[in-house]
Order: sequence, then C-alpha cells, then structure tokens
Amino acid sequence: MFKALETWLSLKFLHHQACVSSRDHVMVGIDFLCYIRAHTVTAPKPCTAARSPRTLKYQQSMKRFNMKQAIPLLLSYLILSNAQLAQGQAEADFQYEQAISKVTFGACFNPRMQKPAIFDGILKQDSAVFVFIGDNIYGDTTDMELLKRKWGKLEAVEGFRQLRDSTTLLATWDDHDYGVNDGGKSYAKREESEAIFLDFFKDPQDSPRRQREGVYGSYVFGPAGQRCQIILLDTRYFRDELPHTKAKKKKGTVGWYEPTEDRSKTLLGEAQWAWFEAQLQVPADIRILASSIQVLAQDKGMENWGNVPHEQARLFELIKKHKAHHTFAISGDVHFSELSQRDIDGYSFYDFTSSGMSHTSKGWANCVNPYRVGKAIWEHNAGLIEIDWAAESIQLSAINSNGDKLFTHQLAFAALKVH
Repeated sequence: MFKALETWLSLKFLHHQACVSSRDHVMVGIDFLCYIRAHTVTAPKPCTAARSPRTLKYQQSMKRFNMKQAIPLLLSYLILSNAQLAQGQAEADFQYEQAISKVTFGACFNPRMQKPAIFDGILKQDSAVFVFIGDNIYGDTTDMELLKRKWGKLEAVEGFRQLRDSTTLLATWDDHDYGVNDGGKSYAKREESEAIFLDFFKDPQDSPRRQREGVYGSYVFGPAGQRCQIILLDTRYFRDELPHTKAKKKKGTVGWYEPTEDRSKTLLGEAQWAWFEAQLQVPADIRILASSIQVLAQDKGMENWGNVPHEQARLFELIKKHKAHHTFAISGDVHFSELSQRDIDGYSFYDFTSSGMSHTSKGWANCVNPYRVGKAIWEHNAGLIEIDWAAESIQLSAINSNGDKLFTHQLAFAALKVH
C-alpha cells in the first residue's frame, strides 16, 4: 500500500509541475524537489542549479527519496498547487498588454524554391502577430550543422526579415523543420533540433519553452474583454509511431495512415496534455490552437489528429469540460488551404488550414474531407484572422502573394460558444 501511495504521489507531483504554467511556480516546484531530496536522501548528492525539467530527471530523483519523510512535504505542496489552480492562477507562458485584431499564419516554406512572394502578401496585412505553424524550412537531417545552415537560408529571405522586424513572430514546428519526414519521438536529434529552433526564433534564455521538452507554448494578448490566447502545440516531440496501411489507397486519399486502436499511443504526451488543460483555464476571450497537423480533416490518409482518435476526443472533451468558449484551431502541413467544421457534443469546432507558402498541391486539395466548408485553395497562401471585438465576430481568410483574399468565412463569437 505504501508503495502504491509513493507511486501515486510521484505521478501527481509530475502532473502539477506540468499544470502550473507560470515559470516562477515551476521553479518553486523544482526548488522544492531539490529541498526534499537534500533533506530526505540517506546518502544525498548535491542538488545543483539544474533548473530545467529536461536535465532534472524527475523519476530518477523520486527513486532516491526516502518517501516516508518526504510525503508530508509533498502533500503540502500538492494541496497548495490545487488551491492555486482552483483559484484560476494558471498563467500563459507569455503575456502582452496590447490587444490585437489581426493574426496571420502560414506553413510549408522551402527557401530553396526561391518563391518568397507570399511574404509580400503577408506584410500587406500589417498584422500584429504572425504564427509559423510548421515546415517552416525543410531540414530533414540528423546533421545539426546542416540543419543550422538550412535555417540560415530562411534568415536570408528579405521578406522573412521584414516580417520579423515588423511583427511579433510565434512558431511551432512540423516534421520537416523538426528534422525528419513524418517524425515523432524516435528522432534521435530532437533535443538538439529544439535548441536550434528556439535559438533561431530568439526565444529568451529564461523562456518557459527552454525549461522543458518540446516547443509548445502559450501567449496572451490584450486586456480582459479583448484577450486573445494563442496556444502553440507540439505534435512531434512526444508523438508515438503511427500505423501504416499497406492496402491500396482509396479514391480521394493520398496518404497511408489509418486510425490506431491502441490507446497507449499519444500525440502530445502527458506533460503537454497537463499543461494544455491548465492553459484552457487561463482567462481568454478567444483561443487559437495552433496545430501543425490538421485537427478535423481525417479521411485523406495523411497525418492528422484522427489517426489517434482517443487523443482527438480528449482535445474536444477538455474544451467542453472547461467551457473554453470561442476556441478554434489553425493548422498547416497539407500544401493547400481549407476550412473544416464539425459539430462536437455541445459546440461547433473549426479548423482553419493554411499551407503552401512556397509550394502547393492541387491533387492533395482534391482529397475527400466531409467537414470542409466551401472550397479548397491550392494557390500559394497564408492565413488571415481578423477580430472585430466590438461586433464580436471573427473573419477567416486565405490570402495570396498579392494580399488578395482567396476565400473568407465570417464567424460570430456566439457560434463558438461551448454549451
């Protein structure tokens, strides 16, 4: 029984470390871990200033505890953490006071193709924020020096530099900039690639993203009443291998993935899931979930959330559980643009895909998607989100290299309310 309690407390501690999103709270938790280790280990080792969850091996540390002495301290810490979360003290990783009304985003840019014109169309929007949503370069290597040089090719694009200098850049990754096509947690260079990624996008040295595994992060812009939260998910670092089908491709499909029935498979990993649930409790008037792969369109045979149905269901369940009103997704990966909508138990969920900043695929755009709203676009494109706070509405548009709108869809806040 004592062993079971020890295991339960260890897992609960890890869960709370992921849930409490404030970097200061995480640092307090790590200091606490060091403290009880120093005071309860029979033959203690010095607890160095290793403040990164990556370098501090929690499970190994927990094995060294004299848990009979540590349990009272650990219980006190968990009670305090529960009280903080219950009082709504979860925080975004980054907070900005300025309200925003325009967000642009894009995916799938290969500098080697020398087709940078899409940056002209993006710059014309004069958006406050641009989100790189994955395949921001085509790295595809285990040679980290080569990967750095490929990031340097993006740095050399004038339109990119102008965008970086004129707006707030946010970024997550997909497989190619992660380092391997269709890659997941088995990629041997994931830690090194993450460090290069965060350096390129100039994440501060004290950034919460540098204190944990994966590049997920959250950003809140604006005051109450105009508060927009952008949640960047990492669908690569923790992702398990997915099953492939060897059967002949069905008409309207281009990929070879099929849904798994193995509930042990994960896209996000437990630490990211706990963090994500905490982020849904951060006060926000609009939430934009940035996923490198599509959340709804799941019949193409390509990588998407539908390949791991229990994870997709978990996403929807958490949105409903926390009544995270006005939440929708943006995604990339597929080399065309489309809008998908699905009625989930109690609310309507939208996934706005923009993909193909430098190259697109008409054939892929013709794939089946029963959730598609309107038409698919295979012209070079980026996504535009315009928020009218006074009218409580959102306009979603795909734009081309001239800044022209290829399609638009109007959403009232009320249409995104969770019932």
